[in-house]
Amino acid sequence: MEGPKIWSRILLELKKQFSKSAFNTWISGSYVLEYQKNNHKNLLIIGTRNSFIKEQVEKRYLPAINRLIVAKKLGNIEVIFVVSQKDKTKKINKEPIFSGIASSLIITSRSADVLNPDYSFENFVVGPSNNLAYLVAKQVCEKPGRLYNPLFIWGNTGVGKTHLLQAIGNEILTHAENAKVLYAPCEKFTNDYLNSLTTKTQASFRSKYRSLDVLLIDDIQFLAGKESTQDEFFYTFNELHLSQRQIVLACDRHPKELGRLKERLISRLVGGMTIDVGPADFEMRLAILKVKCEQKGLQLSDEIVSYIAQSCTSGARELEGFLISVLPLIKLSGNKIGLEEIKAHINKNQSPIRQKPTPEKIIEAVCSHFKLNPDALCGPSRKASLILPRQILMYFLRKELHLPLEQVGRFVGGRDHSTIIYGIDKIEKIIPQNRSWQDEILRIKSFFYNN
Repeated sequence: MEGPKIWSRILLELKKQFSKSAFNTWISGSYVLEYQKNNHKNLLIIGTRNSFIKEQVEKRYLPAINRLIVAKKLGNIEVIFVVSQKDKTKKINKEPIFSGIASSLIITSRSADVLNPDYSFENFVVGPSNNLAYLVAKQVCEKPGRLYNPLFIWGNTGVGKTHLLQAIGNEILTHAENAKVLYAPCEKFTNDYLNSLTTKTQASFRSKYRSLDVLLIDDIQFLAGKESTQDEFFYTFNELHLSQRQIVLACDRHPKELGRLKERLISRLVGGMTIDVGPADFEMRLAILKVKCEQKGLQLSDEIVSYIAQSCTSGARELEGFLISVLPLIKLSGNKIGLEEIKAHINKNQSPIRQKPTPEKIIEAVCSHFKLNPDALCGPSRKASLILPRQILMYFLRKELHLPLEQVGRFVGGRDHSTIIYGIDKIEKIIPQNRSWQDEILRIKSFFYNN
């Protein structure tokens, strides 16, 4: 019996033993790369899409596969999983696996608008800053187009918006593998639209985006200022929404904070569930680092992981950047690296990290500059003399600390989202137009960073 037939029999039996969602997620995309017959043991080499799936299949299903080989008397076979993607234009290296010759089974590059299977709910680290977004995203997968449509996820860079967006797409495909799901950065949508105008293929473009079951658009802020693209997105949005097909959008700010976006489009964006993802706290950064270390096969002491988590406060991307910067050093030491070596390497190769001020420090700086009492500035009073200092305080809390609007509101007397957005927008407009106010803002900023 040849390799593909053996693997087909194994897949058939596995499908009976495991749930449909588990089978579709981990096993169904695998395929035979090579079947090597030897005197002692035949090698069945199976390709998987990425290292995460490979690890999960080996951990969860390889024992069951080995039992099936024995039970079905398929022969003396050893199943080996490798990371690969199908490429009919390339021939597989016929050298023995353990010959020491470099393997030709390499991962091909992935298009920017293709779902990345590494982004799943299982490896998404959940904490206080993203728990609600995580729960809502999971619920969207249970009833696409019915519960929260559109779902608008916003927050500063590196907080996990793209991960959640693609996890939704991957999860839906595990339950409905024939569903039409498309993930696209906003730039991709824009380029596709402009290309359709150039090549006179608007009908094809509209068919691509309007025949979907789930549309996932990342970095929607890049629609700002592109009027004709906004119109096209508006009509695409309407058609999908009216037919109860799911739309999920990600952005770096609240829809009402987006400048140069048409009002009718903003009203659509806030018409469903709008939810923000805040920056990760220390415990979350610690958990993210541990997941990253596990994925990369690194064994670092708790002291080292804790130091990196304290040093990096921007988000998951910066955490991974820190880890990658010390990766060669860790590998060379055989995972026996000390904290002082890590500190020295990071200090040498990374730019100095400026400690973020606390909200209390910013409040103190604004009060000192305007000679105000903190209780008055952060209280319910609506005196005219407090309006501008309070708006400056909102601006700093939002722009310097990236606090969610709700949290900013709590620091200024429980004021609502619209008041916070209006206040921040007003200061952003004043600063470029008024040199004296530029100096005022810089003076306050220097106080809470340097004192």
